[in-house]
Amino acid sequence: MRVPQELLGDPTQVEYPERRQFPCDKTVVKWKSIGHLYVNYTGLLLEEYRGVPEWCLDVKEYLVDKHNLQDACLSIYNMPPGTIMPEHRDTYPRYKSLHNLDKLEKICRILVFLNDWESGHYFEVDTKPVVNWTKGEYIMWRGDTPHIAANVGSTNRYTMQITAHD
Repeated sequence: MRVPQELLGDPTQVEYPERRQFPCDKTVVKWKSIGHLYVNYTGLLLEEYRGVPEWCLDVKEYLVDKHNLQDACLSIYNMPPGTIMPEHRDTYPRYKSLHNLDKLEKICRILVFLNDWESGHYFEVDTKPVVNWTKGEYIMWRGDTPHIAANVGSTNRYTMQITAHD
């Protein structure tokens, strides 16, 4: 699946906030207990409510319309080299609360790749590796599907995350 190229902007021109640590301490403790002892588990995340470029909103609108979704929000993500996020499951506590959702299965995550794949860029969802992507390709999953993200290459990896529900 692919977003039309004319909707995509340049994620390298975005001003990203400072890096924040992974929001679930329990998950980080689990990662460390099995040997994932990294400095950085997250990259630089810019949420829609903090102000994103107009092209990001256009991509969100396109995907929401295409997949008949509602209450969508987005963030763009810069994953610098050396960032490794071991397997985890998103539980969306804030999103569920804001939209009065009781079941994780109602929530959809769309990940849009904002630059072409390069050696060392890695993503995996539900035990299926994803590599060799091109800018604009995207994947979707529901609920608390396990996934992994890493950048063990030498260039930044850029993605957009859209969270929505049916």
